[in-house]
Amino acid sequence: MSAHTPAHLSPAQAAQVADVSRWTIMRAIKSADLQAFRDNKNQWRIKADDLNTWLSAHPAQCAHTVQREDDAHHAHTPAHPNPIAQDTLELVRVKAELEAEKTLRATVESDRDHWRKIAQKLAETRSRKWWFW
Repeated sequence: MSAHTPAHLSPAQAAQVADVSRWTIMRAIKSADLQAFRDNKNQWRIKADDLNTWLSAHPAQCAHTVQREDDAHHAHTPAHPNPIAQDTLELVRVKAELEAEKTLRATVESDRDHWRKIAQKLAETRSRKWWFW
């Protein structure tokens, strides 16, 4: 794993990488088919190697099932062809960082706007005389 690749994935990131739903990942964790642990924030974390092992051992989990309304047939796509590529992990990491940066930017902009309003109110009150002398 490169220095930029995350050591642990969230269930959502693992689902994105494995091309399955987050619910599929959570079921695999709950049934102990997929090794995972809770971090100090009580959030599930999955090692990339454990996800690769799960993908290799459970190819049927990675097949997409589509229910057609006109009949009860299930169409399956091929199972996940290869374990997770390092490029895919890097992409997931970059996407997660981008989302974190967007959240941080929104927070900073909100904070800036709040302080701007306070400064404007202070500027308005400064034009009035506060002191009696």
